[in-house]
Amino acid sequence: MANRRGFTFVELVMVFLAVGVLSVVSMAAIGNVMRGIQLSNATDKLASDLRYAQSSASGTGVWYGVSFEADPVNRYRLYTTDGTTDAVVEDPAKLGNNFMVDLNTTFNVLVSSVSIGGGAKVEFSPLGTPYNDKNGSAISNEGVVTLIRGSSTRTVRVTPNTGRVYIQ
Repeated sequence: MANRRGFTFVELVMVFLAVGVLSVVSMAAIGNVMRGIQLSNATDKLASDLRYAQSSASGTGVWYGVSFEADPVNRYRLYTTDGTTDAVVEDPAKLGNNFMVDLNTTFNVLVSSVSIGGGAKVEFSPLGTPYNDKNGSAISNEGVVTLIRGSSTRTVRVTPNTGRVYIQ
């Protein structure tokens, strides 16, 4: 019998099936990684914006605040306040636009919960101290904002007194 080089139809089908299975498995893994990256980027942005509000208050001597709207709105905004009127700040990255971040549109992330001094906002004094309201008192417990993407959550925290912002 002559030596016949080549592949049988069954061998080709098996190779294509193996490649297909590997493709499906890798796409699922890539999807999980992307969701984790989106959640990480959203919490990094939120923490950075809270720090920006605090440093702006310290640098200008004006009270700055961040107010949150949880699911289904899923956004926050930065503003200055005199205790009576809040004025949304201009976004330094997008001149001419209000400093408002829609987490669902930008990162596909939801605001699961907000608990800052019993409310959904934090205002920083010119000393950088976090308050639940300029006319109220400084927060006495950590402020917590929880973001969710799929089944994963990350939390941004604001400490009382110092206003330290960190991600957990």
